[in-house]
Amino acid sequence: MKLWNEISGKLRKAQQENVEKPEYLKVNAHIHTPYSFSSFDSIDSIIEAARKENISVLGINDFNTVDGFDEWAEKCYNAGIFPLFNIEMIGLGRIDMEAGRRVNDPNNPGRTYISGKALAYPLNISNEGLKILKHVKDLSNEHVHKMTLKVNGILGGINSKLVIDFDKMIDDQTRGMARERHLAGLIRKKIEDNYMSAKDRDEVFLTLLGSVYSDTEPGDNAKLENLIRSVLLKSGGPAFVEEDPEIFIDPEEIRDLILDAGGIPAYPFLADFEDGRYTDFEADRERAASSLIEQGFYSVEFIPARNDYHKLRDYVMFLYERGFIVTFGTEHNSPGIKPLEVKAGGGRELDEDLLRINYEGACIMAAHQYITANEGWGYLDEKGKPKTGEKLKFIKLGNEIIKTVCT
Repeated sequence: MKLWNEISGKLRKAQQENVEKPEYLKVNAHIHTPYSFSSFDSIDSIIEAARKENISVLGINDFNTVDGFDEWAEKCYNAGIFPLFNIEMIGLGRIDMEAGRRVNDPNNPGRTYISGKALAYPLNISNEGLKILKHVKDLSNEHVHKMTLKVNGILGGINSKLVIDFDKMIDDQTRGMARERHLAGLIRKKIEDNYMSAKDRDEVFLTLLGSVYSDTEPGDNAKLENLIRSVLLKSGGPAFVEEDPEIFIDPEEIRDLILDAGGIPAYPFLADFEDGRYTDFEADRERAASSLIEQGFYSVEFIPARNDYHKLRDYVMFLYERGFIVTFGTEHNSPGIKPLEVKAGGGRELDEDLLRINYEGACIMAAHQYITANEGWGYLDEKGKPKTGEKLKFIKLGNEIIKTVCT
């Protein structure tokens, strides 16, 4: 409770002084950290980048884990950045899968990414919820372990020094949870560490990846790791291992887990992709919005960098006008350092409406976290229903809370 006690003291002081602040602060409500996989090597480096870009609100959004919450709370607060506490999980709707219906994964019917926004902090989740998180995390590690064994069969045939020690990878490269991207990164590093000559390295990479390797530029580690993942580890690759179906729990179970943790279930929209196409679920926005409400999702999020600006704006305004909380993020869930400031496809800056909507969403979540920690129920009531009649009150309180931290 130390975080909220200190914020409460600052909040009372700010309310008494009535200090004027800029209207909309910069928000990035969805970023992955090294506790799952991140383009940043540490939370410290994320904070440093956020301060340089004047980001005032940051949301940790790791896959299947809340292990980073304590470090996130301390380092964000000490840097004058308001922390949001989120999680991301992948569900599988069996009916959609059997019907071949894509939800927000363009390649896998039925697979559904779900975020839990503004979870209670300090963590307040049932033992059953903790068991589910541990089970999913263990299955994820086991999946990468099986791929590592296949990778070692391939690498060992080239040079025994390239063989990867999975346990050492867990200890050295992760915070306890391995993902495909960790393995792809370590494959690159192993080859580069064992072949000092550029010519020798190129021969090994050509052997592993084929002619597509010729398109990579020297030093472009991000592109090379993505290529390794695509050619070796994804479906059709020699080290591909099909994921255990148990790793994808039912979307309703994920929603209930998020509510159990005091959070707000949120649906991450893929929106337009590949020349303006949409998934089966998202193509009809009226039906998508109605379906989300029926399923108990009153919050949505976008990663605008992957969307056409006009299509993004059109979809966001539609959902906002129907009462959804809307937030934006950048993910940073793949190799390569990019800015933390949220922009649409092509690097187009967000207009005032989109900045306001994103900031209002962050304000509601900040107030939700604060009230949940102090009173028990925040923007959602005990049945998971939103207090829409109090939305402006939450925005006002969240704005005050955020700005007391960011002074």
